[in-house]
Amino acid sequence: MTLNSLDVQNKTFNPQFRGFSKHEVDEFLDIVVRDYDEFAQTIKDQERELKALRERVKYFDDMKDSLNKSIVVAQDAADNLREQAKSEADTLRINSEKESADIIANAGQKSSLIIEAAKKEAGFILNAASDDARKLVRDTDDLKRKMRLYHQRMTSIIENQLASIQSDDWAEIFRPTQDYAINPEEKLQSIIEEHLENAESTLAKTQAIKPLTDEDIAQANETSDETETIVSEEIVVETEVPDEVKEEVEITDEANTTNDSNEESEVEAPKADDSEIFPELDSKAPAETAEVVEKDNQETIDLSELKN
Repeated sequence: MTLNSLDVQNKTFNPQFRGFSKHEVDEFLDIVVRDYDEFAQTIKDQERELKALRERVKYFDDMKDSLNKSIVVAQDAADNLREQAKSEADTLRINSEKESADIIANAGQKSSLIIEAAKKEAGFILNAASDDARKLVRDTDDLKRKMRLYHQRMTSIIENQLASIQSDDWAEIFRPTQDYAINPEEKLQSIIEEHLENAESTLAKTQAIKPLTDEDIAQANETSDETETIVSEEIVVETEVPDEVKEEVEITDEANTTNDSNEESEVEAPKADDSEIFPELDSKAPAETAEVVEKDNQETIDLSELKN
């Protein structure tokens, strides 16, 4: 039987002789009851706390089991993932090595093809450049040859023209009219002969440079009238002359006005450009050179006709 504070407090004892003091016994019982109640309350509190602690321990034990199970599951999952990742990594490594080997092989083949194509293209370019260089050298030499020929022709023509200009015939032409007006027919004949000789020498030199063609002779015949007019201008006579000489004088008077205007317009001659100096570079220059030769030939032919 378990005692409690009420049992201790309600406990009664039979009085006997020489027994304990009732007051002291009651006080002691009160103390015992009080301490007993305190101890009982403390025990209850401790039991309640112990129960709570046991519940917590149980909760933690359950949690521990759950955590252990979770750890085991996580470990298994991690192991599986590690194995799977390792397997995939091995597969990827093998595939990447294979692909890299294929890429390297293809790159080597392509690079070889590109190098071969580049070498062929370089060879074609070098050959074309060499051909162009040789062609340029040939064209340059040909151009220099043409320029040299043109220079020689122009030098010869200019020298001939300069010799003709500096000849004594001009002094005879510029003599006063009264010096040879006494016998104009003889003077005319002598002037024509002198011009004919000069023209024949000029024609011979010109033909040595460029032979005459049928076209040149035809053009010379067409311009014979102009040459007759020029010769007539040089022998104007102020005194009485034969009818033939008078006709030439009239033609000369008409042509003087035209020649004066032409001489004024020709005073300021334009500067020759490159195309006039190098006719091989311009198609017009050879035509001008041909015209000079044609004029010389025409003068010679016209003077021959006048002499006849």
